[in-house]
Amino acid sequence: MKKVCLGTVILVGILAACSSDPRRLLAQAEARWREGKYEDAIRLNTLVYNRERGGVDGATALLNIGNIYYLNLRRLKDAIDTYNKLVDEYRGSPEERKAREQLAAIYANEIGDLTQAISEYDRILELPGLQNRREIEFLRAKAHFQNGEYNVALQGLRHLEEEGVAGHLAHQVSLKIGNIYQIQKKYEQAVSCFQRVMDSPCIDCRRRAHLYLMETYEALFDFERAIAVIRSLDASPENRPVIAREIARLNERQSEVEAGRMPRPPEGRRR
Repeated sequence: MKKVCLGTVILVGILAACSSDPRRLLAQAEARWREGKYEDAIRLNTLVYNRERGGVDGATALLNIGNIYYLNLRRLKDAIDTYNKLVDEYRGSPEERKAREQLAAIYANEIGDLTQAISEYDRILELPGLQNRREIEFLRAKAHFQNGEYNVALQGLRHLEEEGVAGHLAHQVSLKIGNIYQIQKKYEQAVSCFQRVMDSPCIDCRRRAHLYLMETYEALFDFERAIAVIRSLDASPENRPVIAREIARLNERQSEVEAGRMPRPPEGRRR
């Protein structure tokens, strides 16, 4: 007689106990997900989807399956297929929006298909009652930036500024606008963008603002200000070697410039 896997026995018991309640099945699936038993979680969610197709629980189950494929198993093709199935079957649902956001993230950050990512962001922005519209608009502008469409990206980012975005999103917008001005060699305009983020409560934003502003002053051959900016960066264990390395590099470059050797200025960090 063949041995039966203990996990299968447990799963069968769960299915029998919860066969009349999809919410309990979803709870059990989530528990399996948290425990790292991803295949069990997929099977449970699939059971809910098959039983509740067209209903809210079915949409939740399908979104869960896509997220497990994407975030945990890194099976991107299966994730894309699952999310596309969801957006086809559950038009106008909150789960459609979430699935499209995940699709856009996969295309932008994993596959590098920025055109498809932008298409997904466009479709999200067409959905009614969108609560995170400004965040989606920023992500779309960022995708245009990564795709080398700087004027389109700048238009979207300036629109967000005009709408009066605040907090962390405002700092992200300022940094990205500054990056575009760096690339366009509009250094004085870039300086004002980065200065607005120098005191951000976001550690990463503050660090990037210092580095970008340093680069901008370097491009202007204002080495004293470039060194002063990098010296003012938080002296954390992560930043200390960066500060020392950049100061040494700037001093060396200043010496080269003063000696008549002028290497090409940096064009900025395209992030």
